[in-house]
Amino acid sequence: MSVAKVSAEFLRSLEGFDATAGSELKPRLREMIRLRCSHINGCTFSVRLHSEQLAAMGERPELIAALARPVMLMREDLVSEGDAAALRFAEILTDYPRGLEPAARDEAGQFFTRKQLGAVVETVALVNAWNRVTRGME
Repeated sequence: MSVAKVSAEFLRSLEGFDATAGSELKPRLREMIRLRCSHINGCTFSVRLHSEQLAAMGERPELIAALARPVMLMREDLVSEGDAAALRFAEILTDYPRGLEPAARDEAGQFFTRKQLGAVVETVALVNAWNRVTRGME
């Protein structure tokens, strides 16, 4: 079986971006976005990693499990309206074939500043890159 080898320089670049991407967001929301996108991408390594990160932050198992499903199916008591809007926007950005639904961005914009919306985009872009690198090297 062939195995892909990504350059160390590329991995260091991703790590550098990872240190700052999404810094405008609360760490809990950033991890929730990372976990939700990893589920969409089918990256089992990242699903485990971000589930463990949320657990280490003290997050309830019900929330961690719920992030495996679309946010529209999530119980309302698990996340705030703002977090749900950010997660929905992240889902739209990750599920590329559907394309951007401006309504999802506008809904998130009711709860977050333009800078914070940019942080959601950064977080999604970075976790999607990590998911593709990880899956490509499996």
